[in-house]
Amino acid sequence: MKTENKFLTYFLGICLGAQALFLLWVFVFHYMCMDHAEHLHAAWLVWQGQIPYRDFFEHHNPLLWYLLAPLTAAFYQNALVLYAGRVVAFAGYVFMFSGVYRLCRDFMAIPKAVFWLALVLFFVPYDNYYLMFELQPDALMWGCFFYGLHAYFRFIHDGQAGKSRDIRNAYILFVLSFLFLQKILLLLAMLGFYTLYLMKKKQINGTAVCKTLGWPAGMGMAFLLYLHYTGCWDLYFIYNYELNAWMQDFMGEARILKNWIVVALLPGAAVLLLHHFLAKRNPYREIFCTLMFGEFIVKMMFGSPYVQYFLFSNLASALIIADFAVRNIGRMLIKAALVLTIMAEVVLLCLEPPNTQYPRYFIVHNYIMRNARPGEPIINPVYFFFNIYGRNPSYYWFGYGNIAQVAHYLYGVDEGFDLNKAIRDNMPKFVYLVQYTNLMSNANRDDLTSYWKGLAKVWEKMPEPKEDEETFVKRWLQPYFDVPDVDFLNRYYRMSPFSPLIIRKDLPETETPTKMLDFFKTKE
Repeated sequence: MKTENKFLTYFLGICLGAQALFLLWVFVFHYMCMDHAEHLHAAWLVWQGQIPYRDFFEHHNPLLWYLLAPLTAAFYQNALVLYAGRVVAFAGYVFMFSGVYRLCRDFMAIPKAVFWLALVLFFVPYDNYYLMFELQPDALMWGCFFYGLHAYFRFIHDGQAGKSRDIRNAYILFVLSFLFLQKILLLLAMLGFYTLYLMKKKQINGTAVCKTLGWPAGMGMAFLLYLHYTGCWDLYFIYNYELNAWMQDFMGEARILKNWIVVALLPGAAVLLLHHFLAKRNPYREIFCTLMFGEFIVKMMFGSPYVQYFLFSNLASALIIADFAVRNIGRMLIKAALVLTIMAEVVLLCLEPPNTQYPRYFIVHNYIMRNARPGEPIINPVYFFFNIYGRNPSYYWFGYGNIAQVAHYLYGVDEGFDLNKAIRDNMPKFVYLVQYTNLMSNANRDDLTSYWKGLAKVWEKMPEPKEDEETFVKRWLQPYFDVPDVDFLNRYYRMSPFSPLIIRKDLPETETPTKMLDFFKTKE
């Protein structure tokens, strides 16, 4: 057995080392998701004294932007802020994984080998590689939640002797988790009801629970007062809850089916092996799995499409599968399974390879940042986003054809989605001149029937006066819109060194990219 454990440790080390090398490659070369720039930009606006929701559009909870604000100031107008953001993103995932590791070792009786094997399996859905360097609040939300769950387990483990310190720390971490992202509320509600059940059964120290409620209540009250005194109360609930709920209707089932590897591959296997994982009657495993599957079912009911929504389900499922593998099959079978796993990852990565345009984005960012005027609006479409330190030329800042349309039709926000009007009104120094895609339609091109139904629901909720439903839906289904006014652009703009980025003729460059960027040069 000792030889098997040593073999498994070394073999896992080799697998994890290979994955680490690939992650390094992803860190340097993989493209930047829109969320990465979005959160850096929001953090910069916060540093400038602007208030989320009131002064600029956002539909997430605000803690990440306030934490990132000093970082964006430290790298002001320096394209290295993009890589600094990737370091923060990676640190968030390390934080999340360490929280799960603590739960595995201290309460769920899961050996180290099982945890490391689970990490190998976690990356079988290849999108998880790319998430590691995408700056989003999800990993930080989960990290706070898992560490809070660790403190909560310690409290209920001690029963009536449970210390106030443990439940207080759990409360604080849970509130911090919520301040990163509101989607954790479902799991917090589940834990709240479970706590009331344990109190009723007198299995935990109810006095300690009640005495420490002041900590989370005070933090929650401070957040509510912040919303009240900044005048964001109504906007916060509209954008963070109502609007986000309606967005799910636009996505439809097509996105779930398209991402079946993320959604179903590991959770499907975990369902089949769950009885083995729970056979030891470990109560903490039972709570952990109840939370995971409960959240998973709700997300499937809402049709949530994005990879980061399934971090918990994929990580917990990987633990269930790895626990079964280590406990029930021999080392040669584990070796064969790991080899097949790595082969599957390679095949999947070949089918969906990384987009290695990120170095070019970095060069263009550097060029724009060194030549932009203070507060310069940058006109760019979805997927190409260069105004991290600029002001918002559009209601939903990083492009046209996205959920700004939802905000307009549901809440009357004055956004005309007119590219040429935006250019004339702002006369920006830079315009990134590519086709401006209707992102919502494009994302659902595989299932326009489902998308049509979602748009019909939007039409029903539109304030008066309404255009007829068919006209409304057809206009949204147009794949492209806002064709640039070529004559106007030829009159006032010329091509920059980085096509298709154009620059105003009367505002020449002040600097050019530095030689240190030669490493990142790619074919134009």
